[in-house]
Amino acid sequence: MSENKKRAVIFSWFKQIVLVILVTLFVSVLVIQTYDINDVSMQPTFDPQGNRVMVFLTPYIFGAKPDRGDIVIIDSKVNRERTFSDRFHESPIVSIIKGDFNEHLWVKRVIGLPGDKVAFKNGKVQLNGEELDEDYTTGKINNAFEPTLVPEGYIYVMGDNRNRSSDSRQIGPVPVSNIQGKVILRFFPINKITTY
Repeated sequence: MSENKKRAVIFSWFKQIVLVILVTLFVSVLVIQTYDINDVSMQPTFDPQGNRVMVFLTPYIFGAKPDRGDIVIIDSKVNRERTFSDRFHESPIVSIIKGDFNEHLWVKRVIGLPGDKVAFKNGKVQLNGEELDEDYTTGKINNAFEPTLVPEGYIYVMGDNRNRSSDSRQIGPVPVSNIQGKVILRFFPINKITTY
């Protein structure tokens, strides 16, 4: 093979590798990401022994609205405006390269939508004066919390393990722009594959 042909083959391979990296980054930043869930705040829905979930990002980027009961990834830094740069830096691929574990990204369940009043009564959550039927929680809440009217453009989130979760009770309602994505699939452990 001539020297020019070798260079052309090497350049062709280089272009393909760069294209694969760019497509992977695009998918990871804008379409689908995976997350490890290794804490107790979402028990019993997710055990703290290494659940991996797939998160669909695109709907919230293009203005889709969350529903009550959705399990979402949120940025818990609610007192600052998010940028596209945040999305890029929080991508699992970029995070691994940087060695940043994104501890400000939390997995929580949407409880209240704009205009909803979330309150506490007798160890249970009330939504607009009605007690929520929540078969996904671990029992009664030990500590009361202040009633909250969810403002326009915000959601109210809680962990399913109400007594061991940091959520809107501590940080307040979460801007919809702070939703990283919606959990759509738990794919690990394999014996607990579930869609959401």
